[in-house]
Amino acid sequence: MKRAMSWILTWIVVWAVGTGAGWAQSSSSSGNLKIGFIDSLAVLYGTQEGQQEIARVEQFIEDRQKEYDSRVEELGKQQQQFQAQQRTLNPQTQAEMQRKLENDERELRRFQEDIQLEMNTRRDDLLGKVGEKIQGIINEYAQKQNFGAIFLRSEAQVYVALSLDFTQEIIRLYNERNPVSEGDSASTDTP
Repeated sequence: MKRAMSWILTWIVVWAVGTGAGWAQSSSSSGNLKIGFIDSLAVLYGTQEGQQEIARVEQFIEDRQKEYDSRVEELGKQQQQFQAQQRTLNPQTQAEMQRKLENDERELRRFQEDIQLEMNTRRDDLLGKVGEKIQGIINEYAQKQNFGAIFLRSEAQVYVALSLDFTQEIIRLYNERNPVSEGDSASTDTP
């Protein structure tokens, strides 16, 4: 999930910087444009809203994992029961039990696929909701602070001076503009 979020936020910031290239050239004729770096995952995980939304997704995953584990356990019991009784069952009953086990296995796979789809949807919704706000804040911050480019921090960069990293500033601005109320953080969004 972190890798997908990082990839999407990378594209959002690249797009934000790309759209700002035109204003950067026209806004500063003196050549005093600055560069900066932002850790996109740290922004997502550092904002109060990001933390809240991530907690909701994680709670959904935890709840569904418990339900899945329960279904797996029940299916395992049914399979053990079938194996224990298999030799004593008449062919018709044995075939019925075999079909029921196959149907239950198919339903379990479908349940798992549905969970994965819902997780992907919730993750994408989170990234869209928070990512759009982050993008706006980065654009505005870059314009006000006369940045020519803001890059995403990555493992490929051997060294970036701390003075060029504006992650905490973006988190602060995000939290100021998008406060999370107590009632919001207590609610969960699991069906």
